[in-house]
Order: sequence, then structure tokens, then C-alpha cells
Amino acid sequence: MFHLFARPKPCKIMSVLKDTETAWHLSRLAKATDTTYVYVTNLVSKLEEENILTVESRGKKRVVKLTEKGTKIANAIDELRNSLES
Repeated sequence: MFHLFARPKPCKIMSVLKDTETAWHLSRLAKATDTTYVYVTNLVSKLEEENILTVESRGKKRVVKLTEKGTKIANAIDELRNSLES
């Protein structure tokens, strides 16, 4: 039912990013969400423009973190998913 209201891949990426213990570089994020690297980089660029997440360079790796706004959105996505699945 959830897929009728929200696009699954972006929602999955937002939910995974809530894990602040993990350094989410783009390739790790792609593997964890079963999406392509290209899809993740394009989505991350769009979300960064909207101030939903930040991208920090660490050597050759780019680490993605949710902003406060992004965390609120990710929590709302999870709440919607839980409501629709129960």
C-alpha cells in the first residue's frame, strides 16, 4: 500500500540515512538500498539543493548526512509507512 503514496527508492534512502552511526558514502548507500550509484548521486544532489541532507568530502569519499529538516522528513516517511502497513 505504501508504494501507492510514495516512491519506494527515495523513501528507503531517507530511512537508511536515519542511522547516524554509519558513515553513509554514496556507494554504501546504493548497496544498502538496492539502487544504482547513479540513482543515488542524482537523488542526493536534488536533496542537497533542498537542504534535506549535506554532503561532506572525506578524501575520495563523499559522506551523506541528514539535516534537521531531513530527519523530520525521514521520521514522517517512517510514520506513514507504519500507519499504512498496520
